[in-house]
Amino acid sequence: MSLYTKPVKIILSLLFLLALTGQTVAQDVVITSEQSTAEMVVLGMLEFQSQSDETRSLPVPPERVIGYDLSFSGRFKIFDAISADSAALGYFRRNGALAYLRGKYNLDGDQFSLECELIDLESGDLILGKSFKSKKSQYRDVAHKFSDDMVYQLFGEKGIAQTRIVYVTKRAGNKQIYAMDYDGANVRPVTNNKSINVLPNWLEGKDKVLYTSYLSGYPNFYVADIETDKNSLYLKSPGMNSSVHYNPIDREIVYATSVEGNTEIYRRSMDENAKSIRLTFSPSIETSPTWSPNGYEIVFVSDRSGRPMIYVMDRDGSNLRRLTYEGSYNTSPAWSPKGDRIAFCGINDRGLMDIMTIGPDGADPIQLTGNSGSNENPSWSPDGRHLVFTSTRKGQAELWVMDANGTNQRRISFSGGNSMPRWSGY
Repeated sequence: MSLYTKPVKIILSLLFLLALTGQTVAQDVVITSEQSTAEMVVLGMLEFQSQSDETRSLPVPPERVIGYDLSFSGRFKIFDAISADSAALGYFRRNGALAYLRGKYNLDGDQFSLECELIDLESGDLILGKSFKSKKSQYRDVAHKFSDDMVYQLFGEKGIAQTRIVYVTKRAGNKQIYAMDYDGANVRPVTNNKSINVLPNWLEGKDKVLYTSYLSGYPNFYVADIETDKNSLYLKSPGMNSSVHYNPIDREIVYATSVEGNTEIYRRSMDENAKSIRLTFSPSIETSPTWSPNGYEIVFVSDRSGRPMIYVMDRDGSNLRRLTYEGSYNTSPAWSPKGDRIAFCGINDRGLMDIMTIGPDGADPIQLTGNSGSNENPSWSPDGRHLVFTSTRKGQAELWVMDANGTNQRRISFSGGNSMPRWSGY
């Protein structure tokens, strides 16, 4: 990858950013998510120029990948045109754009190249330019890379276009772990055995996955490396082991196990010879633990009140408190990366599941789905702006995504029998 700019332009100049955000007083050029005027940047997008007939073999042209990425982020509004003639530029201006994207790409055998430029609409000057090279099979990856660069340059935060989603599927007959890009593309298997594999969670970044498998006859924890296709046993223990979740800050896992008879919550270092520490001591069932983003707290499910509800405790099991009181069954809690909300699902009055969020203090519960199918297994994008979940609204269980406020719900899987999604880190 290379970065280039014209001498007459500073990358993402202060004046350009102030114009994009509608600010009239000079301030830091980084746009933060708290600035209400900076929530949406309007851009034009020209059809990228193909440099060879071989590019016709690409399933989707790179500008469509980039356009989807930027629109999905919720930070950009994109208007498309074919070429930079006066009609197209006028169309961009009328819709509030101050800049537009253009590019060109080439495919020579297995070698793909891409150049992308952000152009000032009024002056025609280059604001930002980047070029990439990759193998043909990775052409979507470099398009995603440019999308994330745009988000970072304009908003000062990481983009999610290069993230992945891991999930459980029945497409091979029995339950296997698969992974896909965040947009549903590039689907590939993580496990390929004749056993039952469930409850995946990310171990590190977007390459390693912790999951529960019955490969040895009992539910134990395994680690899969997506890049090397290697799967290995991580923790073998008597009893029913499930719901493992990794804390990257302290390199610890939290999980549920019935090793001492009743299903309880345990904590353990990832070190090979570490000992597990029991955190709950209740005659009820405790399960589905998830770390808070700072590693200080754990949210989990308990039926100690007579019905499964959402609870929070400190990392050592102290300071336990109940979060949810409504409904007859609440489960699958997931703490947002920013720590401000906890997503979970609960049974509605139709006897089906819906996705909700609540504050970590139990305040402000909000229902995000409803009136269509059963909606379960919420998981946050690493920027906290989106959720992936399972829904049966179209018949079979499929993966869907939505904004954190419940808007823009869209389907990203189509094979049927897909569940338990987990969004990766960056």
